[in-house]
Amino acid sequence: MGLIEMLSHNIDYFKSKPVNIPKITILLDYGYHPEKITQELEKIYPGIMTKIRFKLSPKPSKVQKKQEGKTGFVPVKARWVIVHN
Repeated sequence: MGLIEMLSHNIDYFKSKPVNIPKITILLDYGYHPEKITQELEKIYPGIMTKIRFKLSPKPSKVQKKQEGKTGFVPVKARWVIVHN
């Protein structure tokens, strides 16, 4: 809900962003569901997906976790990060 709220408070920015420049990438962890976020944002601004895209942050592999001496749940490096090209 926090991400949706933040984006909706700044919706005028997305409305004014030209579509002929690269989309803004929003990097999410696996606790977020891009489909649900997309549905909620399209209720606020139907054209938003022409301006943004979502990518899931890569999860650490079992080998990476073992090398770092970690087991079980390990948080990804990014919860949500907005990258503007």
